[in-house]
Amino acid sequence: MLALKGAKLIVGPTAADCYYTLPNGNRSAVPYPDISTLVLPAFAYTNNVFYAYSNRAGYEKRDSNQWHYRGNSIIIGPHGDIIVQANHQQDTLLIADCIPRYYGMTHPAVNHSYLKDRRPSMYKQITVPEADFIKGGWKYPHI
Repeated sequence: MLALKGAKLIVGPTAADCYYTLPNGNRSAVPYPDISTLVLPAFAYTNNVFYAYSNRAGYEKRDSNQWHYRGNSIIIGPHGDIIVQANHQQDTLLIADCIPRYYGMTHPAVNHSYLKDRRPSMYKQITVPEADFIKGGWKYPHI
């Protein structure tokens, strides 16, 4: 949505723990995925934007709980290239020149872009609150 509104840089501040905290307060057995080097470069590429992902690093203890924050802050270019990347366990200040004119469009066809090629009519099905493909059906709870 931000790229459609003309954004050239999207900043995603977060404090992602290495594990999910389940609704009962326990940690998941499966680590939280590191999205910094796979998902975010793909996002930057398809939206033709710079993406600055800022994630907390290190440990934090509150009451009897302890969180281990993943770190891995990163600045990604519009072609999905990693411009600068932080260490996993270290507080780091990342600085990069994000200059859109240094990058061409990511779409292989001249005068086209992935944003122009969108087909919103195809999205309608993913916005409905019911999923029939799950055995017995499923519906999002009303909030």
